[in-house]
Amino acid sequence: MREIPDWVELLFSLTSLIFAVQLALIFLLSSRYSDPSTNVIPLSPSAKGFKTAAVVPVYGEDENVFERVIAKLTKLFDRVIVVGDGVSEPYRSIALAHGAEFYSVPRSGKRGALEYGVSLLRDEKYVALVDSDTEVPDETYWKSLAVLESGYDALTVRIMYKGDNLTARAQDFLGYYNDVLNRAFARLGKVYVLNGQFSVYRAEKLREIIAGLSSRKLLGRLIVVGDDKELTSRAHRAGLRLAYLSSAEAVTYGAGSLITAIKQLLRWTRSGYLYLFLDLVSLNYRRGFLYYIAGVVSVLYPIFGALVTALGLTYPHHHQMLIHLNDPFLWLVREWTKELLAITVGLPNEPRLFVVFVHERFVNNLTLLIAKALKLAADLLTALATLGFVMQVLPKAREDPKGAVVSLGLLGIQGLLSIYSLITLYRVSSWLTRDQEPEKRSE
Repeated sequence: MREIPDWVELLFSLTSLIFAVQLALIFLLSSRYSDPSTNVIPLSPSAKGFKTAAVVPVYGEDENVFERVIAKLTKLFDRVIVVGDGVSEPYRSIALAHGAEFYSVPRSGKRGALEYGVSLLRDEKYVALVDSDTEVPDETYWKSLAVLESGYDALTVRIMYKGDNLTARAQDFLGYYNDVLNRAFARLGKVYVLNGQFSVYRAEKLREIIAGLSSRKLLGRLIVVGDDKELTSRAHRAGLRLAYLSSAEAVTYGAGSLITAIKQLLRWTRSGYLYLFLDLVSLNYRRGFLYYIAGVVSVLYPIFGALVTALGLTYPHHHQMLIHLNDPFLWLVREWTKELLAITVGLPNEPRLFVVFVHERFVNNLTLLIAKALKLAADLLTALATLGFVMQVLPKAREDPKGAVVSLGLLGIQGLLSIYSLITLYRVSSWLTRDQEPEKRSE
């Protein structure tokens, strides 16, 4: 009878344990996070003493949403630079009506629009990169500037999602999971990602790291996806001092449908893997050990999980109940069914008595003994870390239980997308320059 190779079981158990350790580390680090804004002197308009700018790339945004965003930004920033990515009206008229500047460039993607907008900076000390559908509250603006004035070079904030449909509410709930992850990285002086929706930089530092952003190539093709991940990687490599403000938020519009949300998740997952591999190849050690642990586990866990599951359904091991402690009942049902089939149709029959296979297949097999011990430790540690996460997001779950349930579904979908992304990563040239169709969103 064919069985799951022992080394596969062992590697999966080891990966499970590393995954559990990573979860526990994230929980413990996030619990010890200290928001940088609590230790700085608040700023006010009268005491600012420097200029700020916002660069806003736009392509296909709903004009009502765009107008609300620009109207708010022009009240906060000294200068608002809107760059149309191959588009002009109605965005030009809206921007000019609210006192913003508007420039149109040939269609080249968000990277080109960002790089062009930053090239127009003059004597501004700080510059924010803002999505055309992201609203920035007054408190976030002033808090961000105060933190940068304390010595940081760039920062990002918590992203909240706006919308009444279940998909948008689920995305908003996922923001709480991301907040836990970001707080853990911030505890180590790192940033997981400088969000593309809203991040603020010291202008001189941004000029240095954004140079050549729109001309970055891989396999001979321009990279369009993952502009925020590219800037994050460059910021770490340049040794910039980065911050994450959990107490400040920017509000963006959630996906209008589940299909749109899944496409976003697939795009983000692919670009995440792409930049993980690029960081590994370039030896960008400044990203920190937690980034690489989380990244490598995110690659190995789906692969070995899918492999063990697939093999377990077709060629189950005698010791499956010992390794997979979460489904002993299903294991017994499967084994008893096979016994009945063996009796009725004359299939090859092997001893299935518990004492026999424990003695022959487990006690005398060091590989399986180690695998079982690792899997047990992983299960226990994962359970404890998960409980900690649940306690942190429980207040939000009580406010919106339906959104919480759907967000768990999105997490499950993201797990499947991880496998799909890894399988199709070799076709990277086919999605590096994805066609960007305008997604019209309304309030």
